Amino acid sequence: MTEKVSRDDYFTAAFELLAAGGKSALTTTAVCRRIGMTTGSLYHHFGSGAAFYRAVIDYWENDVTVAQRRRVDAVADPRERLATLEQAAREADHEVEKAIRSWAMADRYVAAAQQRVDQVRHEHLTKHYIEAGFTPARADTLARIGFSILVGAQQFGTRVDHKRLNSALDEYSAWVNSSVSAEVTTSH
Repeated sequence: MTEKVSRDDYFTAAFELLAAGGKSALTTTAVCRRIGMTTGSLYHHFGSGAAFYRAVIDYWENDVTVAQRRRVDAVADPRERLATLEQAAREADHEVEKAIRSWAMADRYVAAAQQRVDQVRHEHLTKHYIEAGFTPARADTLARIGFSILVGAQQFGTRVDHKRLNSALDEYSAWVNSSVSAEVTTSH
């Protein structure tokens, strides 16, 4: 008797494959092999391979990304929220993010989702910088710089260098934190 699997099991396997080998590693056969199921089971859950790939992207956009935002939004203090944002950036699965960005270059559906996620993340980050005391213009700039550090680290080389990413985030965080007090003092 086969063990029951959920849609989430398929998504977990998909993200593992994306992280390990990019979109080319993400096949319905590889996903099914990874979780010990047949492709018939995948088709039962999703209808087709194309529908499965769309569901993976929808899950990333509507579940994974939303969960990251909720984690940050649950923190009451604006400055602590910035620290939580930084921690979330460090803990993100950058190999999956890198693979999705690469996939977006060849697939309009993925590209549209990527653009929406980028926009939402930028707005979310900007909002939290404003709540921490930065002017809207400065908050927008800080959000763009921080976001650029993450995307840049994801695009450098064949694998994300977490040590260098963390060093860049350390520098960025020190710079932002040294600006928080000055910005709050001069804007009030």
